[in-house]
Amino acid sequence: MAGFLSSSIWLKIAFIGLCLASVLFVIGFATVAWMSYDHPQLDYGLWKTRYCSGRQCQETEVDNRLLRTLQLDGQAKDWYRASQVMECFGLVCMLIALILLFVFVFAESCRRRNILIAIIALIFAAVVFMIIGISVFATKFENRGGSVGWSMGLAIASAIFAFVSDIMLVLELKK
Repeated sequence: MAGFLSSSIWLKIAFIGLCLASVLFVIGFATVAWMSYDHPQLDYGLWKTRYCSGRQCQETEVDNRLLRTLQLDGQAKDWYRASQVMECFGLVCMLIALILLFVFVFAESCRRRNILIAIIALIFAAVVFMIIGISVFATKFENRGGSVGWSMGLAIASAIFAFVSDIMLVLELKK
């Protein structure tokens, strides 16, 4: 804990922000409501869909059969899978950055400039991957009348928190 207490305000804000971003992104990544339709009540997530009629809801896995029904310009599998891959890359980069930042903050002997630069690069890559995945997913579904769901909202908030954390780390680097 002494490492955290002796850290600069920039480093503390970055650490707390990246922890929050990671939690929000994991929740958004795993839940079903990335895009929603009101009539019928239908939610699409990265990995599952949910259809509700009356009081009964049914969840199904996103598979090739479902992707064929989403076909837009003959390329449904490609854009859906691209969104999944981009979000997976974003998650991996963010979690590696979080682990490195944890070590950087709490182990004063590991506070080296090259580690900080690696963390900054990983967070930047995570944000870029997340934004690309979100953009592709949202664009394709909005063309079909869908609206942004709360799961995607969490992913967007996560990207914002991660970006702010990255800015704080750049300020720490310039210190």
